[in-house]
Amino acid sequence: MAAVSTILVYLALIGAAVSFIAGAVYSARAGAGALSIVWPFAIGRIRRAGGEPAAQVNKALVAFIACILVGVAAFSASTNLHRFAK
Repeated sequence: MAAVSTILVYLALIGAAVSFIAGAVYSARAGAGALSIVWPFAIGRIRRAGGEPAAQVNKALVAFIACILVGVAAFSASTNLHRFAK
């Protein structure tokens, strides 16, 4: 179980990185300009653009937050399982 939770941590980190990059690309397409690097903080400007690009940025934000939540929970389980296994 410890190995499974550790693998889940790595998968969640990869998913968070990919969704962050996807959000940056979609925010650049939505017209965020230089703020596309820190796109989670430019949501207001992206929403004003409206349409499909803004919806894609919102989906990327949800995926990013979900991956972070799963990663934190799996990391917590992984550290507990590795500590008790020794």
